[in-house]
Amino acid sequence: MSKSSRISTGDNVRKTTTTVPVVKKAPPRSRSYDGDAFVNMFVRRGAKDIIILDSHGVPLRSTCSQRRTFLFVSNLKPLLFMARNVVRDLDPSNDITFMRIRSNMGEIHMTLGSDFILIIVQKLRRLRSSSMT
Repeated sequence: MSKSSRISTGDNVRKTTTTVPVVKKAPPRSRSYDGDAFVNMFVRRGAKDIIILDSHGVPLRSTCSQRRTFLFVSNLKPLLFMARNVVRDLDPSNDITFMRIRSNMGEIHMTLGSDFILIIVQKLRRLRSSSMT
C-alpha cells in the first residue's frame, strides 16, 4: 500500500470557521441619459424604453440594456423598412413617418426621419371599466 492511501482524508481535514464577508451593493451608477430633458419628458408620459437609431438602423442611444436594445432593433428595423416599402408601393409620392404597434405587453411607437429612427416602448394604460348597474 502506498503512504497516501493509508491516510484517511477525514484525519487531515482542519475544521476552520471562516466568516463570509457581506457584499454590499454599490449605489446605482448614473447613466448617460439621467437628467436628460428629452428622456424625462417621455418617462413622465409612461415610456419604458427609448431607442434612437441612425438612418441605417445602428443604435446611437438607448435607455435599456444592450441585449434588449439588440432585440428591439433586430426585430423592429426590418418591420419598419417593410412597412415603408408597402407604403411606397401603394403611392410612390408618399412615405411612412410614424408607425404604432400595440400588443398585450405594451405599445411600440416608431418614428422614421431622414437622419434618425426613434423607437419608444410604452406601458399599456389599463382603462378602468365602470360597471353600469
